[in-house]
Amino acid sequence: MVENIAGPMNAERFEELTATYGGDIGRWPQAERADARNFAKSPAAAGMLARAADLDALLDTYVVQPRHARLEDRILAKLVRRLTVRNWFRFGSAGIGLVGVGIAGALAGSIAIAVLAPNLTSDATIVSDGTATMFGDIGPDAGIVQDSQ
Repeated sequence: MVENIAGPMNAERFEELTATYGGDIGRWPQAERADARNFAKSPAAAGMLARAADLDALLDTYVVQPRHARLEDRILAKLVRRLTVRNWFRFGSAGIGLVGVGIAGALAGSIAIAVLAPNLTSDATIVSDGTATMFGDIGPDAGIVQDSQ
């Protein structure tokens, strides 16, 4: 981090350093300390240091509360539960998609057979020589061979 070091110490720079580092000049950047100690002899600078010291004292009284017992365990349990639900949803969605694709394929196949197959409910009599199938005639050159054993 590059410090903004001005030439001689002035009130604006002193106030900036006081707001940043507090009322103890010993916590300030090494390059600023000597000029700050000289400037702190003025009444305005002493007032700034006193206000910063009061704020430092107030901040020093703050105590972090100890963590709640088993808080980490509850957070991890919720995370595991959320990941489990997310995985079930992800794989369940894929399964539902595959079922949908299968149903669409079956529907498309049944429609294709209904459209392409000859009408079997007509009153016309179909004479077959053994080479006709539901999908059309195999052809006259196909022979039907049966074993007579």
